[in-house]
Amino acid sequence: MIVVDNISKYYVLDIKTGNLIWSNFHSSPFNSQIKIFKDKFLIVDTMNTLRCFSIKSGKEIWNISTENNLIKSQKKLSMVIVGNNVYFNNFIGDISAVDLNKGELLWQLPTQSSLVIESSFGLETSEIIADSETLFFSNNKNQFFSIDLGTGSFNWENDVNSSLRPSLVGNYIFTVSLEGYLIVIEKNSGNIIRVTDIFSSFKKKKRDKIKPVGFVIGLNNIYLTTDHGRLMVIDIKSGKLKSILKLDNEKISRPFILDRNLYVAKDNAIIRLD
Repeated sequence: MIVVDNISKYYVLDIKTGNLIWSNFHSSPFNSQIKIFKDKFLIVDTMNTLRCFSIKSGKEIWNISTENNLIKSQKKLSMVIVGNNVYFNNFIGDISAVDLNKGELLWQLPTQSSLVIESSFGLETSEIIADSETLFFSNNKNQFFSIDLGTGSFNWENDVNSSLRPSLVGNYIFTVSLEGYLIVIEKNSGNIIRVTDIFSSFKKKKRDKIKPVGFVIGLNNIYLTTDHGRLMVIDIKSGKLKSILKLDNEKISRPFILDRNLYVAKDNAIIRLD
């Protein structure tokens, strides 16, 4: 098991025994997802540098620096591996592509203008998802992007305000805006196929304070959690709300599915739903 933290420490544990195999300190904290490629693992630090380490020894193999800024987001940076390349974002919204074997930068694409970067301290980007040809992600600045993997150029941009991880199902992208709208997008054209207000059951004064946390798509339903402890069950075909379950009064995690069961984490507990 590979573990990194926000106080600059990274280490590897034996998953069977829990024993420490090795431990190292870095010059700056980490704030991104961890990705494994063969005998290496990848992580982005708070200096906007992608670092590649050996799983066996913890030694740094190579690194790629991107433009740094003083303001750091609390949201973890995202990366995705497609083939032999890794694609990742940084705190100012740049997307970079790196050859995993050579540690070489292939391309870099800014998604925010210099004016936006200077004036915007609250940029939050969704996790990046990808198929074999395209990257998809959105942010809380009302931007949803489709980017060509090979060239690093924009395929399309749409007005969707969301920092939630989108989901790709066939030719359609599902996402939920921060205002509580379920949005379905055709992935090739970027055309919005359907918009459904799934927060319509909440009173206006209350809904303005509620934010979606994350969602997962099952066989027939979409399961969405909110920051006030609710699990919303939405019909995937019609987009209509089927039920709302109260799990807590505080923020709960994005739901996840394992062995046909639905799980949600909250403080000091994990809830399993059949």
